[in-house]
Amino acid sequence: MTDIAASDFRQPRRYVRLDTILRLRWLAVLGQLAAIFIVVQGLEFDVEVVPCLTIVGLSALLNLALQISFNPMQRLEPAYAAALLALNIVELAGLLFLTGGLENPFSFLFLAPVLISTTALPIRLTIALGLLAVACASVLVFIHLPLPWDSDDPLVLPPIYLFGVWLSIVVAIGVTSLYAFQVAEESRKLSDALAATELVLTREQHLTQLDGLAAAAAHVDRLTSGGAPRRARLSFAAYGLHALRAGALLGACGPLHTGQLALADLLTELVAQCREAQAALNAADADTLAAVLRRMAVTAESISELYRREVVPG
Repeated sequence: MTDIAASDFRQPRRYVRLDTILRLRWLAVLGQLAAIFIVVQGLEFDVEVVPCLTIVGLSALLNLALQISFNPMQRLEPAYAAALLALNIVELAGLLFLTGGLENPFSFLFLAPVLISTTALPIRLTIALGLLAVACASVLVFIHLPLPWDSDDPLVLPPIYLFGVWLSIVVAIGVTSLYAFQVAEESRKLSDALAATELVLTREQHLTQLDGLAAAAAHVDRLTSGGAPRRARLSFAAYGLHALRAGALLGACGPLHTGQLALADLLTELVAQCREAQAALNAADADTLAAVLRRMAVTAESISELYRREVVPG
C-alpha cells in the first residue's frame, strides 16, 4: 500500500462563485421592489418610498458593477464573499429600519446570508456574519420607523412580543446554521475521501505503467533478436506510448518537485530512444539498434528506481 500524505489529496474549501451571490442579490432586489409595490399600490399603506428605493437602487447598481468588472464564474475568496453577504445583511437592516423593524414579518430574512455562509465559508466568517445579523436585529428592536399600516387603526405590538421575535431570530440563526454546517461538513469529508481514493488509484496506475516499461523493453529485445521486425516496430510504438502515458499520469499528480522533474526528463528521454530504435530497425542497422536497446534498458531501470524513491516513498 503506498504511503500518501493527507495534504496530497485534501481538497480546498469550496468557494462561492460570484455568479451565485449575484443571482441571490438580484432575486432580493426583485423581491424588495415587488414588496414595496404591493404595500404602496395594493395595500395603500404609507411607506418611505424614496429611501427604500434608494437602498434597492444602490444594491442593483452594485450588482451591475460587479457583473461588468469581474467574471461571474470566478470563485470568490472567503473574505470577499463574506463582505458581500455582510452587505446583504446591512441592506436588509436598512429596509427593515424604514418599514417597522422586527415588527416587519420579513425580518426573518436575516437567516439567509448566514445560511449561505455556513455551507461555503470558513466557520469564523460564518460566526462573524451571525453576530452581525444578531446585532442588526438587536438595534432594530429599539430603533425603527413605524410599521406601514392603516393610519386609522395603527398596529402597536407589545414589547414582550418584539422580544420573542428577536429571540426567535437569534435561535433560528444558531440552530439552522449548526445543522447546515454539519450537513456541509459531511459532504466535504465525503469529497475528501473520494479525492484520496482517486489519488491512490492514479499513483497505483502510474506504478503499473512504469513497471510495464521493463517488461516491454525485454519483449522488444526478444522480437529483434528473433527476427520479427514487423512486430518489433509495433512494440516500439506501444513502448513509446507507454512512456508518454506514464508521463501524463505523473503530471496529473500535481506540482512536481526536483526528483519528479528528473523522472519526467527520463520519460521524455525514453520516448526519444523509442524513436531511435524504430529508425534503426527500419534502416536494418543492427549495431545501432543494439546500442539503443542497451540505453533503453538502462533508462527504464533508472525510471523504475527513481519513481519508487521520489514518487512513492516507502
